[in-house]
Amino acid sequence: MINFEICDRGEAEYEGSRFFGDPVVPEKWADKEPWPEDDIFMCQINLADLDGYDTEGLLPAEGYLYFFADITDGIEVHPILSTQEPDTIYEDCNMGFEEDTSDDIFTDWVIRFGKGKGSILERVDDRIVLLEFDPRHTQMDFLKAIGGKVRVTVPESEIKAGVIAGAVTEVI
Repeated sequence: MINFEICDRGEAEYEGSRFFGDPVVPEKWADKEPWPEDDIFMCQINLADLDGYDTEGLLPAEGYLYFFADITDGIEVHPILSTQEPDTIYEDCNMGFEEDTSDDIFTDWVIRFGKGKGSILERVDDRIVLLEFDPRHTQMDFLKAIGGKVRVTVPESEIKAGVIAGAVTEVI
């Protein structure tokens, strides 16, 4: 398990791991979004930031793990693993969601690995936790209404195959 904390608004590097703000994506994603239409950009993890933490080598050493979320009725998170090098800051990603959320989705929230209450890459039965965090312990008010920790898991076999289509979101 790798712990992380979500830090107050900061000067996040576009290429760094963070919640919200503008993601850095492969250029073709800006032309045709590979996530569901009703999803907001929630989080990106630069896999290079996990250097020294992912001791089992569950994820590739390079690339990005992106999380998009439908928050219209609770939360449903859709992760995408990309080994392509991102080259475009996608400033229009969360446009149109201003009334449903808050300005927090346009602000970078830095992720720092190694300590904190959030976690990734924890084993739960035959599944791997890709992301677990408690929005009640952040300053992101619009997510606090979810009412508990958000956990996104996938079968371990999918991670080893480089696919994460079987993701499940739970509020625990």
